[in-house]
Amino acid sequence: MSLRELHSVAKVIKDALPLLRPPPEVAIGVEQSLGRYSAESVYSTFRLPPRGKSVVDGYAVRAVDVEAASPSAPVPLDLRPELLRPLGGVDFVLQPGQAARIETGALLPEGADAVIPVEDAFEDKGKVFILKRVAPYENVSLPGEEYDAGLPIIKRGEIVTPPAIAALILEGREHLRVFEATARILNVGDEIVSGSFFRPFTHMFVKAWLEQHGFKVLEVDFSRDEEGDILEWLKRGESYLNIMLGGTSMGGHDFTVRALEKMRPEYMVHGFAVQPGKTACLAIKDGRPFIAMSGLPVAALSTLEVVLKPLFRAAGLRLPEYPVVKARLTRRVTVKMGVIGFARVRVYKCGEELCAEPVMLGGSGSLASLIRGNGFLIVPEGVEGYEEGEIVKVHLYKGVDE
Repeated sequence: MSLRELHSVAKVIKDALPLLRPPPEVAIGVEQSLGRYSAESVYSTFRLPPRGKSVVDGYAVRAVDVEAASPSAPVPLDLRPELLRPLGGVDFVLQPGQAARIETGALLPEGADAVIPVEDAFEDKGKVFILKRVAPYENVSLPGEEYDAGLPIIKRGEIVTPPAIAALILEGREHLRVFEATARILNVGDEIVSGSFFRPFTHMFVKAWLEQHGFKVLEVDFSRDEEGDILEWLKRGESYLNIMLGGTSMGGHDFTVRALEKMRPEYMVHGFAVQPGKTACLAIKDGRPFIAMSGLPVAALSTLEVVLKPLFRAAGLRLPEYPVVKARLTRRVTVKMGVIGFARVRVYKCGEELCAEPVMLGGSGSLASLIRGNGFLIVPEGVEGYEEGEIVKVHLYKGVDE
């Protein structure tokens, strides 16, 4: 495959987007929505506390009334008979010169703007003597501090998180509309079906990546290098995303690509300007994505990260991104001009900064390079690489080595 036959990832995404529909939507219980992609945007509708709330046991006061308080000159206030408790009602207004007993979590009465801790006061003959001054709103949780109106609880396309579930429950929501982001995988190859291949694993690597990114993998199948078998698999599935591993090479072994062509997709490209992973093929049929990629782990990860993730994020599904750190290269990294480079690195602490050591253990089939490394850097199409000592951005899929 020559460079003239390779397609720019950015152009492919731009051309494919108008034909790509989102996954179907379904309403599920909020408690079952963790890790799913929300199909709706939900905003908070109220605030907590609705007004100031005490964060200590003590006395609700007006800060202006106790400005002169000190241990040597306690300020006396008239003590109201009520005890303000959490979830209890407040049906009075605190007048100048008054104080009211209050427990942690109780709402302040109207007129009060601070709380004196119980250890900074003492009672005697219907009065409370304040030993220490307080500033306005001291020892008080302000309105909306714990929960506020208008907060984006979850936006359409975002993955549901534990805080989002908590907020939805607080809002009284029982159900949430989510995308049915389902997927299936076909492992293609006579050597795999016959058992002559040593323990195939890339399909499970891809399955784990999909599940890590919010997809539900419904099935993992195997096929010989036969167009008919692959085409039959392509036609019978109902999953939103369909991934085939193997059979993408140009020439006599592009069985998967030829099977995809026979489906008569609305859109199809074979060959990406990405190294490794240039033999990948993307097709859109009836709004659903079909992607064929190399059965080698590094090339598969490159396709997932450089092609599939940006495509879905552009379509509105906010697939999570790995954290990005800046690190200094310990060796030069080079790629061919005109292709996106996907380089594996090991990031570790070196003094006061981070260093990134390129991990070049073999080619696209080197699982060891992914295990030994903890991140990757993406070299743009118009750059031939990075020099030793240059600061680069690394996407971390594991923690930084100590």
